[in-house]
Amino acid sequence: MIKKNLLSVAVATILGAAVAPQVAMADTITADWAGVFTMLDSGGAALANTSVTTKGANQFQTQITGTISFDTVTGAGSATLVPFDFFKGSLPAEAVGISFQAIGDGLGGPGSLVLGNMLFNWNGTNGIPVSIVLDGAGFFGGMQGGLINDGDLTQAEVAGFGAVPASDGTYTNATFGYLNLGPVPMATTEWNTTPLCVDNSGQTNGDCMGVSPSGALPLVVDNAPNANEFAQGDGFGIGGSPMIDGPFGGFNANFDITAMTNIVVTPAVPVPAAAWLLGSGLLGLVGVARRRKA
Repeated sequence: MIKKNLLSVAVATILGAAVAPQVAMADTITADWAGVFTMLDSGGAALANTSVTTKGANQFQTQITGTISFDTVTGAGSATLVPFDFFKGSLPAEAVGISFQAIGDGLGGPGSLVLGNMLFNWNGTNGIPVSIVLDGAGFFGGMQGGLINDGDLTQAEVAGFGAVPASDGTYTNATFGYLNLGPVPMATTEWNTTPLCVDNSGQTNGDCMGVSPSGALPLVVDNAPNANEFAQGDGFGIGGSPMIDGPFGGFNANFDITAMTNIVVTPAVPVPAAAWLLGSGLLGLVGVARRRKA
């Protein structure tokens, strides 16, 4: 759990008080996670996973699981993903080298955004670069509010402050209707990243296979027309950051974490306090989380 002196620094920062450098313990949080994978095309339409053949099953939000590790001071982390069948590929889809970094609001201020990068292997094609921006408001709020101390973090616990996936409100078809997960611990956003792999003309259609990280700051506002997403009503913005190479070029991979279990907090050595976590936004989440816990 984030230590009290870290919170005191944040409070003093908000109030404008002069604060001497503080020290916080660098806790490492590890957990198992469960969630869903959704692929949106360049127009924002959700693609049905034809590998899911169970009658009545949701083909648009494939159930996935994995593990996660997070350093509460540096804001850096890593994750694994259990391979899963997708689009009837001859080999299961798998993600390797998953890394992420808390980036505040992505613009230099406090916030709960997380920048993630990985390589994706599918159907014998290896090293597909994937970059994604998630909102970890549910995870960070639950962490600060003490909600992870019982070993799990559920959708019910983050209902008042978790982030809603950008794909929510996307129309699929007359049979399944609209995607609707609701607030979750970590949700894919509409933010795009700045591609790190470009060709000589500055285009992102060069040889980017195997390049990771493939996306970085600054964040880019997604203004792509989206006729399939009705939750915001603005007709723009697609969840996920467009893939810059591989068989799904221009498509958007969405990973939404709906639950975390077997959470373990391991204290480490004292290190400088985490600047990325300071600010009224997450402090507000602390109050909400504590009230829900009570």
